[in-house]
Amino acid sequence: MEPASSAKSTSDSTKAIHDGKLNSSAHSSRSSMKGSRRGSSLRRVSSLFSSARASFYRSKGDRGASVETLRGSNGADFESYATVHRGDAEGLMDMFDITTCFGCCGKKDGVYFLLIKGEYCFVFASEDAASPKYAIELINRRAVVDTHESYIPRIPHPGASNDTTYTSINLETSLGDIEYKFTFANMDDRASTRFCNAIAAASSEAASELTRKRLGHANLLDKRGSVRYANQVGEKKKKDQPEAPVTAGEVMAGMPAAAGY
Repeated sequence: MEPASSAKSTSDSTKAIHDGKLNSSAHSSRSSMKGSRRGSSLRRVSSLFSSARASFYRSKGDRGASVETLRGSNGADFESYATVHRGDAEGLMDMFDITTCFGCCGKKDGVYFLLIKGEYCFVFASEDAASPKYAIELINRRAVVDTHESYIPRIPHPGASNDTTYTSINLETSLGDIEYKFTFANMDDRASTRFCNAIAAASSEAASELTRKRLGHANLLDKRGSVRYANQVGEKKKKDQPEAPVTAGEVMAGMPAAAGY
């Protein structure tokens, strides 16, 4: 006959094994449920972007790319209202607008809603717009805070008052040419740094992705669905950017030389 202590030990071991199996089974079941929920969520997100993509292309870019859609589940890298001016807002072309002289559409500056996602800065007519007016490609671009007196927009910003202060940030090429001037109302140093960092990160990621594609590693890119979709929309909407204004140098270069005497 086995001692009582031995029988108890055997019983405890059997119970421990049984409990272990139950715990393992429960853990496996929970993991399976989590995996199932995650898979279901990914399919739902994929379906939403598929529907948005179809709407975007059916409408030729007029729908299917709202602010909410481009934010995705992880949000945007930066978003805010700002005055957007194509080129530099100062100098000869601000006093003498050659596009107006030739009966063209004139300047394109105004208050818009900006959203940075993926490799682009999207410019919306408002936060409720169904699609951006255009997108600005950020590869090889940098944001530089204008330390001179800020450009005062002709159109007041939402909620602006007499005490409103403005901060202008230039979007420059690698050669230092100003492509856009963004003017923000009541922007503190932290917000301006966040905007500049978002531009820098987008530019760097775009350059890295281009390098990977050139090396044939495009299939290794693993981006979130919202970022992939934002880049697809940006590629399409960058064609809708307003034309760059004629610079003072280009005007002077096009003028005939003075006749000698």
